[in-house]
Amino acid sequence: MRSAILKPALLILAVFSSAFCAGASEKDTVRAEDYYIEGVRAYCAGEYSSAESSLSHCLRLEPENDAAMYYLAMIHLSRNDTDKAMNLLDKASAISPGNTWYSLATARLYSGIGENDLAISIYETLIADHPSKSDYYYELIDLLVRSGELDKALEILDKIEQLRGSNELTCNARYEILIRQGRYDDAESVVRRMDEEFPSARTALLLGDLHKSRYEDTTALRYYRRALSLDPDFTPAYFGVAEVYRMQRNFYYYFKNIDIFLSGPDMNPEMKSSYFQEIVFPSGMVQVFKPQVDTMILCTLHAHPEDTTVLSLAGTYYIAVDSVDRGLELLRRNVELHPDVKSVHSALLGQLYYLEDWEQLIAAARQTTEKFPDDFTLREVLAIACWQHGDIEEAVKVYLQILRDIPGDHPMLINCYGSLGDLYHELGNRRQSYACYEKGLKIDDNYSPILNNYAYYLSEERRNLKKALEMSRKTILNEPENATYLDTYGWLLYLTGDYEQARKYLKDAMVYGGKENAEVLDHYAEALFALKEYNLAFLYWGNADKIDPSLGLSEKIARRRAEVGK
Repeated sequence: MRSAILKPALLILAVFSSAFCAGASEKDTVRAEDYYIEGVRAYCAGEYSSAESSLSHCLRLEPENDAAMYYLAMIHLSRNDTDKAMNLLDKASAISPGNTWYSLATARLYSGIGENDLAISIYETLIADHPSKSDYYYELIDLLVRSGELDKALEILDKIEQLRGSNELTCNARYEILIRQGRYDDAESVVRRMDEEFPSARTALLLGDLHKSRYEDTTALRYYRRALSLDPDFTPAYFGVAEVYRMQRNFYYYFKNIDIFLSGPDMNPEMKSSYFQEIVFPSGMVQVFKPQVDTMILCTLHAHPEDTTVLSLAGTYYIAVDSVDRGLELLRRNVELHPDVKSVHSALLGQLYYLEDWEQLIAAARQTTEKFPDDFTLREVLAIACWQHGDIEEAVKVYLQILRDIPGDHPMLINCYGSLGDLYHELGNRRQSYACYEKGLKIDDNYSPILNNYAYYLSEERRNLKKALEMSRKTILNEPENATYLDTYGWLLYLTGDYEQARKYLKDAMVYGGKENAEVLDHYAEALFALKEYNLAFLYWGNADKIDPSLGLSEKIARRRAEVGK
């Protein structure tokens, strides 16, 4: 059957005359057509489950009803079930090969799943069959541009202009393509022709941007102001003006114009957020013009009070400038408004971690992991928060739950074993600690965090030092400038009696950041003392004692002085 796709007005009349009308007799037989009409009615009303049921009944009674297949395909598309949608569209097109709706839907589906070549082929066939249908040309151009076939896109534009003549839409498309090709002189010619034939605020903006890119500030400002004279509400022009003044370091007029741009609710909030991250914050503007930047943030917030990106930006900003309560309030509001958006939860967790507010982080992380139980990274945040808060047993419990659920090939698995090894060691359970380390090294025997900690804990026990030394050697081969790994390796060399090499690696540990670490200084002093460089040894012990008196080095210093009579 080659069924027609009903238009809404005709559909309403059809529904009232169908067997689904309130007055229909219970004895009436429901025909395939009745199920089809009711299915389309439900589809148009957004009642997709009901529509699917009716259309499926229709196909059982009339398997060749291609229009029913089409609407069922659209329902499956709404659920992102592209395989079923494509199967139904293929069947519908086979029954009615000349139906452009089916072809167009198939082309758009191919485009949506990234099969651009197949989509382009369908559009080319549609254009060949319907050369006066300009919509097909524009959709094909968009596909060609996304596929990088820019010369072919320009050829299609030529055909449109031959068919309909040039207009602002075709000129804009040509300009964008030429810019992508790097043909800036040709693009400039197009935009200047647009300015003559189709003057508009957008065209004036393009010319302003063109001159701004050449540092021709006066000319750029003239075009931006012309854009605003043509359309005083054309917000992008205020951005152009602001940027010219920023480059001139004329901040009074910069802030005056950028606030208007940021206050525009029609402008892309993600683009505004990127502007803060890439231009405002790195420039040091906050330190010099904090009240003005505060206003910029407020303008953006007022324009987009519920946008996820803006709320995250503003919350993070306020925390960075020590308005912690205000920042956390915005981040929590973001979570309340968008509970299903993982990134807003991550933003709140990240800031609580930055603030080292472990109690609040634990509460927020529990809520987040309940919402996203399959995200093992978020579950690890909960474990780390418990760990930092001093609840080691709870941290172990969370990691064990992760290990119970995590796939065997998950990249986070080895880190879980490493962290569990560290936690068990803190609990004094060395047998479990080393068992976890061994499991981690079975996944990757070159994983430096486990190798280092395992080796260091063995050094504390003064056992298996040969094994510990070999593990530690791998870490400095992996990261030869890591002060922690150099310290462990140097200390193990000392314990195994190689004092000269121990001094070398412990000195390197200080060079790469360990000189402010009392434990590294203590180890270095021990190596010097073993080499009978007593004066230097006591110097470094003295420095270590000043950095961290809790290590009790003063007693060691006194004892060692007595040993050598100093």
